[in-house]
Amino acid sequence: MLFSRKNLLVALSVLSIVKADSCNPLTATDCSAETALGTSFSEDFTSESKHFASTGNPGKINYTSDGLEVTLAKRFDNPSLKSDFYIMYGKFEVIAKAAAGQGIISSVFLQSEDLDEIDIEWVGGDTTQFQTNFFSKGDTTTYDRGAFHSVSSPQEEYHNYTVDWRMDRTDFYLDGAIVRTLANDTSSGYPQSPMAIFIGIWAGGDPSNAAGTIEWAGGLTDYTKAPFTMNVQSIIVSDYSSGSQYSYSDQTGSWQSIQAKDGTVYGRVSKGEQEFAALVAGSSISALDASVSSAVSSSASSTSAEASSTSEEVSSTTSTEATSTEATSTEATSSELTSESSAEETTSTALFSSVFESTSTSELTTTEAVVSDAAVKITSTSSFKTSMTSANTTTNSIALSTGAAAFNKAVTPFSILMTLFFSLL
Repeated sequence: MLFSRKNLLVALSVLSIVKADSCNPLTATDCSAETALGTSFSEDFTSESKHFASTGNPGKINYTSDGLEVTLAKRFDNPSLKSDFYIMYGKFEVIAKAAAGQGIISSVFLQSEDLDEIDIEWVGGDTTQFQTNFFSKGDTTTYDRGAFHSVSSPQEEYHNYTVDWRMDRTDFYLDGAIVRTLANDTSSGYPQSPMAIFIGIWAGGDPSNAAGTIEWAGGLTDYTKAPFTMNVQSIIVSDYSSGSQYSYSDQTGSWQSIQAKDGTVYGRVSKGEQEFAALVAGSSISALDASVSSAVSSSASSTSAEASSTSEEVSSTTSTEATSTEATSTEATSSELTSESSAEETTSTALFSSVFESTSTSELTTTEAVVSDAAVKITSTSSFKTSMTSANTTTNSIALSTGAAAFNKAVTPFSILMTLFFSLL
């Protein structure tokens, strides 16, 4: 069954006014700071909730092995729960089954103290649709905010309904698929102040309500068919801001006016996304933190190992280069020594050659003279001795003037001469 969107919005605007607490930061300056979630969590409602409490309205709230049961048992019942925290941008998902019954409204919604609001609503008699809506500062001057989305048997089957509220847009999901995107460019305003989460059920078709509300709710509620029960199997919530409290610094209600004590507005979007994904996968925040810590530690160890390896390589390379340099230096020194030795040998050879040639020439001349003189004076022993003494004196003079090496060379031909001479005797 389709309902008038105008009537829908009228009904929701009336409901939002009823939900609001007494201290509105737009009109009061002494409102208390609100407790920030500042993290993420999941809950299956199989035991009393750690994060939600009854608003005190009449009705029944039960925690069972199948999750949360919120029951309207009789007229004027309006059972609901409110979170004990606020989120400043964030994401939540509920696995829920709406209450069946004409005129019965099941709802999960976000609402701030200054009447910003984001809604998911189910009409008990509408078996093919659910509805989304939003409000900014309680403004109901226009009626074009609501939207209807197809869903199969929402009163008989559990479905995943998700709201991803960001600074630039809000995405609505059904079973993991986006069914609506609300951009932050609407002339109707955009929700941008800290909001709590509400879960509840009420009778839009009560005879005391306005005709438009009753029409939107699908008609008058038949209380003889009570009880009417809404079921919530689980909820996952992530806050995209950090801190312990959220407060208003002025009366504009803008996100810039929101202060996060010990934290930052919209400062943990990436962290919130990671936590949300981990919780959806059945993991825990502590496991995620441990995994991140392990990854960081592993990365640090890897970096340290790489640094150590690099250091060793540098050290090895430096050592090798040093050894190579020393070897090269040694080779160079050896080469220099060889070169010097060669040079010295060359110099010595040249000098020796020069001296030897000079000495040899002198020796030959002297020897020839001695032989000639010896032949002439062979019969005279005393003359021969005198000549030999003269020859030796000449040879010694040459050796002294040309050096020890030349002297040794000079002695050899003289010795040969003497050997020849005595062989003639």
